[in-house]
Amino acid sequence: MRWPAAAALGLCAAQNAGSFLLMRYSKLEHADYSDMVAVLVAEGIKLAISTAAYAVECGGLPGMARSLRGDLVERRAEWMRLGVPALMYTAQNFLLFVGAANLDASAQQLAYQTKILFTALFARTLLGTRLGSAQWLSMLLLVLGVLCVQGAFDAAPSGGGGRSGGGHGHARGGSGNGSGGGGG
Repeated sequence: MRWPAAAALGLCAAQNAGSFLLMRYSKLEHADYSDMVAVLVAEGIKLAISTAAYAVECGGLPGMARSLRGDLVERRAEWMRLGVPALMYTAQNFLLFVGAANLDASAQQLAYQTKILFTALFARTLLGTRLGSAQWLSMLLLVLGVLCVQGAFDAAPSGGGGRSGGGHGHARGGSGNGSGGGGG
């Protein structure tokens, strides 16, 4: 791998990990803001940056306006189909804030990465895409990582161990009060 590709990979990994840690810190320490407003502001910033980049590509704002107007008229159905995943992505970003308030950073990060697994499975089953052995191995490692973080391989039985609430911020089963007594 050449150094620009390695640098880009390192920057993406740092940005991804940093965003989760910053989101978690902000929800735990400064939870007096609206998750929806935070998501909408972030999406607005991305829209502004994308619009500016597209305007430069089209030779200015008038060229961009002509291009968008023509594209919206000619490909209206495609724009409607693109709206569905865009709305789902916005909902996903909102749910990331919910997860940041209720999971520890490692559990949230690994659970979030399961989107890669589901994308691969859907690509295989719905689109007939063939995955190589290295890709299947990486999917297996991802699943094992998620299971390890979620405590599936813990040697100690659940329900005790001196950790309040499971230690990872996720709910452990059981709705009773532990008294073993019946109702009445």
